[in-house]
Amino acid sequence: MRFIDLTVGAAEEWSELTNTFVPMEHRYLYTQSWRSRLTCQQSGQYSLLRWDEPEGRIAHRTPGNVKRVPADDFYWLVIPDRSIFGVRWSDDPRSPTPTVCRGADVTARDVAGAAVRVPEGRAMVMGLDQECRLRPGATAYAMQIPRTEIDHALAPAGPMRTFLDLDTGLGHVVNSMIRSAHGERDRLSESEFNAVCDRISELLCLLLTGDLRPQHNHLTETAETVRRYVRENIGTGDVRLPAVATALGWSPRQLRLALQQAGTTYRDLRREESLRAARTMLERPSPPIAEVAARCGFTVTWFSAAFKDRFGETPRDFRKRRQAESADYRLLVKKFRTDFRT
Repeated sequence: MRFIDLTVGAAEEWSELTNTFVPMEHRYLYTQSWRSRLTCQQSGQYSLLRWDEPEGRIAHRTPGNVKRVPADDFYWLVIPDRSIFGVRWSDDPRSPTPTVCRGADVTARDVAGAAVRVPEGRAMVMGLDQECRLRPGATAYAMQIPRTEIDHALAPAGPMRTFLDLDTGLGHVVNSMIRSAHGERDRLSESEFNAVCDRISELLCLLLTGDLRPQHNHLTETAETVRRYVRENIGTGDVRLPAVATALGWSPRQLRLALQQAGTTYRDLRREESLRAARTMLERPSPPIAEVAARCGFTVTWFSAAFKDRFGETPRDFRKRRQAESADYRLLVKKFRTDFRT
């Protein structure tokens, strides 16, 4: 995992820095005595960041920006902190599209062409693959989440633009997890950071779908115990069903039944954890992809297809992208002369 802590003393440099995430055109109300700060944790799958800047910036995601860099492979979860986040989409105002705010006690409508204000205690889940104008606000947290993590559970029919209440209930838990994870700065390993973000994504899916029905706690705990054991032993131990059941003190039939009652199967659980483990291994230039596949229990051909189906790109493309991003970050850090640790 990469961690950066950047302090910037000029508005032009701040524009250049923020454009490394999603390119936009920027206008500033105040540029004198500019001072801003960005802290960011980033893995191959997730980014979690916080910005502190003077009020008054407007960021325009222009049609040209969208065409050059579509940014259509992830969503952003934006959480204002002691400020207000604003966004205006440039859809045809004659075609209003209501957005139901699932998982929240608030109700709101996103009318195409109208500005939306997100205050502290609320959050916005949104894509940046369309033209829009943002008022980022002075301080906020933002989490970049692969669309595959949301769409496999939600299958949205249109653009993602959803409010969430983070003041109470499960929303408050998600809010606390994000702040706690970011507060750890560089003290989380790559696998730990991905594991936390995976859990946040799963809870976010529950909020977005409204699937908050009471569950049997012991079944949920059982599924999580199995998931944790598989995650910790992929590539080093026997993760076939009989071996896992024996290690955890159950019979294969008991384990299979418990997972079924929890809403999953061992096959699906193992496949998901194996793919996530493979994704973490591919963050580094070695071992070879064939060895990654073997460690995680796949043939090379099946691994490539399964990985692309789950994460939207082949293992080779993923590793290539991550290596390029690593080089870009080192150049960025060298330019701003900031604290940088991996």
